[in-house]
Amino acid sequence: MHRLETMGPRQRLRYGVTAALALVALLAFLYTRTTGVDVDTQNRVMFDLHELQQIDAAWDTNLLRAHIGSNVADAQLAAPLPQIEELTARLGEALPMTRGRAARQAHVALEASLRRKAALVTQFRTLNPPLRAALLSLPPALVDLKTELGGIEGALAPGRLVVRLDLLLNDLLADTLRYNLMPNPGLAHRIEASLAQIEAQKERFSLAVNEQIDALARDTRVILANRPRENEIETQIAALDTGEAMARLGRELDRSFQAEVLERQRYRGFLFAYSILLLGLLAYAGWRLRRSYRIINDVNRRLTAANDTLEHRVAERTAELEAQSAKLARLAQHDSLTGLVNYGQLTRLLELALVRAARRDSVVVAMFIDLDGFKGVNDTWGHATGDLVLQLVARRVQKVLRAEDILARLGGDEFVVMLEGVNSPEGALRVARLVLDQIEGIKEADGNPVSISASIGIASARGRAGAEWGAAALLADADKAMYAAKQAGKGTFIISPNAHWAGEAAPGGA
Repeated sequence: MHRLETMGPRQRLRYGVTAALALVALLAFLYTRTTGVDVDTQNRVMFDLHELQQIDAAWDTNLLRAHIGSNVADAQLAAPLPQIEELTARLGEALPMTRGRAARQAHVALEASLRRKAALVTQFRTLNPPLRAALLSLPPALVDLKTELGGIEGALAPGRLVVRLDLLLNDLLADTLRYNLMPNPGLAHRIEASLAQIEAQKERFSLAVNEQIDALARDTRVILANRPRENEIETQIAALDTGEAMARLGRELDRSFQAEVLERQRYRGFLFAYSILLLGLLAYAGWRLRRSYRIINDVNRRLTAANDTLEHRVAERTAELEAQSAKLARLAQHDSLTGLVNYGQLTRLLELALVRAARRDSVVVAMFIDLDGFKGVNDTWGHATGDLVLQLVARRVQKVLRAEDILARLGGDEFVVMLEGVNSPEGALRVARLVLDQIEGIKEADGNPVSISASIGIASARGRAGAEWGAAALLADADKAMYAAKQAGKGTFIISPNAHWAGEAAPGGA
């Protein structure tokens, strides 16, 4: 103070301006440090990471479906790549907001894993289609060859040779299917040995049989070559564990953002203390400076309140979105009233069942159920009682079905039962009788007397013909049989004339 008093006016002015600029610079620095990383920016980064995790999970699901034989288009395996690259690049753009090297290292590791996974998926896409085609064509090709050997070709060859070839073909199919499930060198050697013995007899048969043997050998060797390579690629993809790499990046980003928030709060404390000190030092400047302090303090409180409100709203919105996502996923596959499988999910399950039936030469049965008398329940007692009746029907019918059977509600009072492993009409009729008894057994709902029955149409498809026919055609055939049951007097069940059972030739409609 004594030094200031001894200075001239210009020196005091220069000293005051310098001190004021220093104080303002320090204030600006503290204020800048309180802003930190914007909450919306943090939320966008974490949303991008969540979207990347979902795309990667869907990618893994398509790989698994392709592995087990589902007809997954090649585009579904290649489609995620551009979006994955875009999201990974956007996450990389957020790295300057983070502290330390952990998040950057996690991002580099994730990029490396995704590049390696993309390369492995490219190899998988070259192996899977011929492998899937070989697995689909091998059983019918073997059956065709056995049919030829059981006909004129077999009659012209020595009986012992025909029997020996039949045994070799059976062993070849069984060993190849086991090898597809669990490849090992011992099985591969046995399969090659069986092929060698079969091919050694080609000269005893016609050119047509030789071509069938060549096709059989070609499909078998595709399975021998591609199955272990595909399994090895899938093992390498699983070992990459891109999901864990994404989770690690998420943890590091979250940790960095939290550290940024803590530092911002600490600097807020510094700013508040400095504001108090600055107010004391500049009190002699009068009410203008005190007014400026109040404005700064008010802005600081509003920033704090706004940030707290934003964080709370983001948390609430995130929880709401997660709950809605889970609810939508459930509604996408199930009926909201009864909890049964809906039409969309039923058709997907039917298609998978028909593919399995094609491989096993087994039967898939669809029962189309339409309630008789249900409109009267709605008209008499109201829709609340009608809804309760539909729930009772779902519970009672589900009770008499096996765990592996599917019960679906298509809408209104229409239900469908899907059965596998029921290879005779007698078995299907027995299930239909149980279902009808359960429905007719509903006599009361919500204290109101009810009387309902059902008309049931039964359709079935077998083997490859059923798979070629498709789920929509099978459901349409069952629906047509249900209308026939309606016309027959209701409260009964009718089997479609197009139904195809084990041991029967495929009908013309199929």
